[in-house]
Amino acid sequence: MDALELDFGGRAWRLAPGEQWVVTGPAASGKTLLATRLARRYPDAVALVTFGHQASSAGGDWAAARWYASVGYDSPTVAEALTYDAVNDISPFEIRDPEPEARAAFAETHAWALRALALEPLLDRKTIALSNGEQRRLMLARAILRNTPVLALDDPFAGLDPQMQRTLRDVLGALARRGRTLAITVRNEDEIPPCVTHRLCLRDCAIVSAEPFRPVAVAPALMTFAKNPPPLATPEVLHVRDLRLTLDGRELFGGLDWEVHAGERWLIVGPNGSGKSTLLALILGDSPMSYACDITRFGERLGPGVPLWSARSRMAVVSPEMQAYADPAQTVEAVACSGLFDREGQRRRPTPAQRKRAVALLTALGLHERLREPLGALSDGLARLALVVRALVAAPALLLLDELCMNLEDDERKRLLRLLGRLLDETPSLTVLCVAHRPDHIPPGFDRTLRLGTRQP
Repeated sequence: MDALELDFGGRAWRLAPGEQWVVTGPAASGKTLLATRLARRYPDAVALVTFGHQASSAGGDWAAARWYASVGYDSPTVAEALTYDAVNDISPFEIRDPEPEARAAFAETHAWALRALALEPLLDRKTIALSNGEQRRLMLARAILRNTPVLALDDPFAGLDPQMQRTLRDVLGALARRGRTLAITVRNEDEIPPCVTHRLCLRDCAIVSAEPFRPVAVAPALMTFAKNPPPLATPEVLHVRDLRLTLDGRELFGGLDWEVHAGERWLIVGPNGSGKSTLLALILGDSPMSYACDITRFGERLGPGVPLWSARSRMAVVSPEMQAYADPAQTVEAVACSGLFDREGQRRRPTPAQRKRAVALLTALGLHERLREPLGALSDGLARLALVVRALVAAPALLLLDELCMNLEDDERKRLLRLLGRLLDETPSLTVLCVAHRPDHIPPGFDRTLRLGTRQP
């Protein structure tokens, strides 16, 4: 492979074979844009993995995606998504040469990628039913199997549990030793893999510096948990009784009992695929299995005579699926105000008081100058902040946060956590459930922990 060159913000960047680049920069500095432009400029040489490509197209909105994920609707299995024809977008009706050498090389890389990324246990699973972290591993495997000289990985560590982050570092090192050239964007210094040889710093969609770099080992902060205190002397908001659920032949929940009271703040932890997002979907009623489970919300259980809206109108959620399926053409203000009616987009006109609250929250998160911009024009991090306002604007009684700070830059994350900390202080009755993998992604005030994928203490 010859060196690749890309002009970015008036300055050229040269990516030579054997170099391993990390791309860093503050919010809206252009990291994702650079990775995308590189892949578009050299489509035969660069395989791109980015968060924006993660969602499967299953119904057109995020709620439908959750529903279809529960029933495996119209989705290939992991094994089917990793075949030679699927990875290379070969139509079954296309007449091609046998390509024996290419297929033999593919088979060798395929076996290695399955082992390295721990995908063998997932082969029979539907891709739409994978967790966020499992989807990222699948996307990386598909990019590796394209066998391009260069891999452009946009924030690949986001959404991975600590064990899988360590696995990914090992995989990236192995790819570098196999002769692949890497361009990796990261948001946290402790995510820079040891194999990196060069660093590209961006600001305002322009190159600030491009130079050799030797990573300094930064130990990721460990999550520590205190023993759960007794339930608060407040009304019961949520009660999960003897939850038993098996998906694709694997047991997610083997009799979970969980009681949540008003004002409690729960952190939900566990490895990728342990059922964290599935549990939130069951609580929200976004899964058809919600009706078969004994889950009481605000004193009511879904069933005949109990409409979903009676409980759903008192809940709000922020999740990667919601962001992946959000309408990119809606303005930031319209997306925020849609939370008042739990609909995608602004289908009804908010009152002046409601709009004032939405604008105040957007302003607190630094989005006051972008009210009229389409959501798709924002970075992943800024789009996440708009969806957080969407969840907060209706003043819910139960707030569900699934990977709240994923894809947020450091300043965005700190600003969001400050706002949430103030909100939680001002509304002690607000109940919050939060899924997170990093300690610096947890809002203040969380003193209860539900561990999934392990035996409960």
